[in-house]
Amino acid sequence: MAAARQSRGVELPPWILDSSGKLQQFEKYVCEVYQLPHLLQRITDGRRDPDIPTVDVVTSLFHAALLRLPSINALEGDLKEADFQQLIGRQPQQGVKAFSAEVIDNVLDKLNLGHARNAIEDVIWMAERNKAFREGSYGILRDVAVDGWEPFSSYDRHCKCCLERKVKVKNSTTGEMEVRIQYYHRYVVAMLLGPLLDVVLDLEEVRNNEARRDAGEDAHHEGELTAASRLIDRLHATYGSFIDAFVFDALYANGPMMTKLTAHNYGAFIVLKKEDNEPLKEALAFWEGQPPCEQYDDPETKEHIEFWDVDGLETLTTFKGKTRVLRAVITHKNGSRSTWCYAIVGDRARKTSRRTSLKTVRSRWHIENTGFNQWVQYWNLSHVYHHTQTALLAVLLLWSLVFNLLQLFVYRRLQRPRDPVDPTDTIRHIVEVMLRNLGTIPAPILWAQLADSS
Repeated sequence: MAAARQSRGVELPPWILDSSGKLQQFEKYVCEVYQLPHLLQRITDGRRDPDIPTVDVVTSLFHAALLRLPSINALEGDLKEADFQQLIGRQPQQGVKAFSAEVIDNVLDKLNLGHARNAIEDVIWMAERNKAFREGSYGILRDVAVDGWEPFSSYDRHCKCCLERKVKVKNSTTGEMEVRIQYYHRYVVAMLLGPLLDVVLDLEEVRNNEARRDAGEDAHHEGELTAASRLIDRLHATYGSFIDAFVFDALYANGPMMTKLTAHNYGAFIVLKKEDNEPLKEALAFWEGQPPCEQYDDPETKEHIEFWDVDGLETLTTFKGKTRVLRAVITHKNGSRSTWCYAIVGDRARKTSRRTSLKTVRSRWHIENTGFNQWVQYWNLSHVYHHTQTALLAVLLLWSLVFNLLQLFVYRRLQRPRDPVDPTDTIRHIVEVMLRNLGTIPAPILWAQLADSS
């Protein structure tokens, strides 16, 4: 292990190396295995000759995410505390803040988003070299869920890049319904799915007319599919064949999206809901009056599952490839029933067994439960840390970096089982322990020296 540390240029102090504290163990893990000091140092911003180094601010934001601080003001308060100052590499001066909220906001406004994305990418590739994803997703394919997410909205606060919609609300004074403009931001998130851990690969904002104009595009609001198409192109450029297939909800059941995926040599598992739309319409006609082609009882879930399956459909005029469609009728152990219909495209994905394909489609809920719901409830991402286009995306990227490293730490380094049913309970407990460990840090962690030691 010492040789490995030396080869990476990381020289951690003994009080981190020998500690049993969860916070110290986390810092040791992310420094030794994922070279965190280098990752943070490579994230830059556009300020000219700043008094406060970018790495100091980024390191403070990284730990604000790790310890679940609810706002920039809360972070500014912790920057007066000697233990937090030492955590981010500052000499302790109790009661004297290391830098202000204004400095943090300025860095977020000018942060290089490409560098933040690169840090996420570097962690994914290092995790791959460490065989963190050797189990794949469900079956032999690596599956990525892509879905839209709207973390916050407001009737009052807005920026020039907010999306807008008209909403009927009740007037608190008169009690009458009125139409108001609601401002919001929406993002499309790509999450690698797995039975053990889920990690964020990238995310993309849904742009309004002004943001599109600034990017040199047609000036009108875009939808989730347009942003998702841009995200998939970047995922292909970044990760290539590391990704095998995507898992989508019914919004993505259209020919142009299927065509894009197959052009990138990706497969897809797509939920189908509209019975009068192809390819589900033809599949339902084909199954009319037919018994299920497979039935089985799942010993783990205690569910009885019946399948109908048809392959080789070519009914979409906007997609030239073949489509496989399945219907799974599930009788749950309490006697209730649910039905899943989904399409599969891509040569490799279409060969997936029925049982594995159903697990894959149902695993799309990880992006809701492990991702969106957890981020809003416990990571404070329904709060606007700083309301500008770049700052909002910078926060989401930095928080995603921390989320990924924490997932790897909990499920790989600590080897905690994904149990109880709500995996967020385990991580919440570990973060609470980390907060208690904060007061045991005896000296500054010299992040700049760790980054330069190679």
